[in-house]
Amino acid sequence: MKGHILLPAAITLLLTSFVANAAGSSKQPVATRFAQTQSHTSFELSASSFSDVELDEADKFDGQSAAFDLTVPISDQGQLRLFVPFYTDGDAQFKSSGLSTDIEGNGGVFDFATLQYEHEISNANESDDITAFTIGAGPRTAKLKTRFGDYYNHNGRILLLGVKRDTKIFNGETPLLINAGIRYYFQSDDLHPDGKQSWVWADIKTAVIFEPWGGYVVPVLELTYLGDFSDYNSLSVMPELIFPLGDSVSFKLAGILGLTKDGSQAGATGSLSIDF
Repeated sequence: MKGHILLPAAITLLLTSFVANAAGSSKQPVATRFAQTQSHTSFELSASSFSDVELDEADKFDGQSAAFDLTVPISDQGQLRLFVPFYTDGDAQFKSSGLSTDIEGNGGVFDFATLQYEHEISNANESDDITAFTIGAGPRTAKLKTRFGDYYNHNGRILLLGVKRDTKIFNGETPLLINAGIRYYFQSDDLHPDGKQSWVWADIKTAVIFEPWGGYVVPVLELTYLGDFSDYNSLSVMPELIFPLGDSVSFKLAGILGLTKDGSQAGATGSLSIDF
C-alpha cells in the first residue's frame, strides 16, 4: 500500500520540479531554446539523421550527425553557450557526374562550432513573458572528405544574431517558445546549393510544450525554418517527446518531416540533456 502512495507522490514531485525549473536544458525542446537564463550549467549530447540534402556540388545527401551543447550561466541574466558539431557521415551523389560518394568528417554541414552570448532582458520573476537576445560566431569545425579526395567545408565562418521569446497561449496555460534570428555565412565553400560563398539565412524556430501525457511524458511540437524566403526555404515540423529521467536529466526524441523541397526531407533526432 505504501508503494502505491509513494509512486504518485514521486511523479507529482518530479513534474512540479519540471514546471518550476522550466528554463533548464533538460526541460526545453530539441531545437527551440528558452529565453529565460538557466540557473545551472547544462550539457546536451545529440544525434540526428537527415535525408536528401542538397549541397553545392552534391545532392541526395543521406546520413547522420552528432553534436554537443554546453551552456554556462555567468550572471542572473546572462549565459554562454558553446555548440560543437563533431561528426557527420553519409552518402551523396555528385551533380556533375552522377557518381555516388561518401561524405564524412569530424564536423557538421550547415552547423558550425559557435560560441554565443545569451542575455535575458526581462525579469522572469515579474512576468511569464520573457525576452532575450543572442549574439555569436564561429568557424566550421572540420573538413568533410569524400572517397575521391575532394573536401567540403574547406573554409567557413558564421555570425549569429537573434532574439528569443517565452510566452504562454491557450488561456496562459501552454508555453510557447519563439527563436528568431539570422545566420550570416562567409568565407564558405561547397555548401550553398547555388554555389555562394557568402549569404544570409533567416533562422526561425517555434515550439509549443503541452501538458504531460500520463503525468510523465511531455509532448512538444516544433516548427523550424532556415532560408532566405526566396531561393532557399527549408521548413520542417518536429513532433517530439521529452522523457524526464530525474530532476535534471531527460531524454528527448523527435521526428523531422520536411515540408519544402530544400533541406532534409525526413529524419529523426535524439538527445540526452543533463543540468548540473
